[in-house]
Amino acid sequence: MQNIISANMIAPCGLDCAVCKRALTGTDPCPGCLGPDENKPEFCRERCGIILCGKRAENSWKYCDECPDYPCADVMEKENRYTSKYPLYESPGENLRGIRGLGMEKFLENEREKFTCKECGHVVSVHTGVCSGCGRQYGAQVIRVSDDTWRIENGMVRFFLLKGTEKALLIDSGMTVRHAKQIASALTGLPVFLLNTHADGDHTGGNGQFESFYMHPADEAQYRQDGKTGRVIPVADGDEIDLGGRVLKIIHLPGHTPGSIAVLDVSHRVLISGDPIQEHGHIFMFGEHRNMNDYIASLEALEKRTGEFDEIWPSHADFPIYPGCIPKLREGAEKIVNGKAAGKETEFFGRKIMVYDLGFTAFLCAE
Repeated sequence: MQNIISANMIAPCGLDCAVCKRALTGTDPCPGCLGPDENKPEFCRERCGIILCGKRAENSWKYCDECPDYPCADVMEKENRYTSKYPLYESPGENLRGIRGLGMEKFLENEREKFTCKECGHVVSVHTGVCSGCGRQYGAQVIRVSDDTWRIENGMVRFFLLKGTEKALLIDSGMTVRHAKQIASALTGLPVFLLNTHADGDHTGGNGQFESFYMHPADEAQYRQDGKTGRVIPVADGDEIDLGGRVLKIIHLPGHTPGSIAVLDVSHRVLISGDPIQEHGHIFMFGEHRNMNDYIASLEALEKRTGEFDEIWPSHADFPIYPGCIPKLREGAEKIVNGKAAGKETEFFGRKIMVYDLGFTAFLCAE
């Protein structure tokens, strides 16, 4: 059981079955999607649309990306679940691209590096973030950017910790991390405050540790829908937060949500952008609180300020990215609004949406 990450554990959709909690159980472990049915969970044997796909069987396709209809609704459901619902991040689509681009052996080497416990060498479960050998909990990887700045990777989302001479600021609190405040306090030794770039749940998972936090008031109603508590300290476009020798400016970027904000770290010339600016990611623009026209207007305004920052640190996908992506995002969004971009209909947790893959990133929009 020490290292079962191998080619025969890669499912047709790209998921690595070796990191599934059922494959890591001490009794009757699952042999993976491609293995015999004995010991497989009932869903994987009898209900998984990917394993039961007749088209894949008829054409003898080994992986789903060989199909002209890729990604189908079943693949998209798996992609979105495994990149957003568990303590560790696993992207089936990213895995297949890695296999194609790097070759199987290099891909498996990367998987082992990602999911092997640093303490005992056993495999860590994507579902629980727990090592199958020593029980160590994974799920939040702290990466030091400089003496006074950290980024914290939490599955498919990242958040940031900035330190001044007087206090520290967490920008978002992650998705599955429940001890973000302790992480920040241990790193800085200073009073820690929290700011949310917006109210989506993958950015507010650790908010419960804070009695109050900075947030644009336009997102408060959405934040409260899930019964979340805490006092919102309202911030608006142009506001400044001084951490002590480190001034942060608030830039309002409505569109992804009404209260989406970016944080300009003035002296470091970095824009921490939240969700609206990404490369090779998925920008969610469906749902009642999304507005593509507001989004385009936000990008138009931000283009005029690109002389103030050299790098952009988004919450998802590539890191870092650069100001040149802003006009590309605006132009892509305008093509979607004007009906000039090709989209593909798919299903996302029971809801039909349109996916506009522009090459450098994808927009997920209402039908």
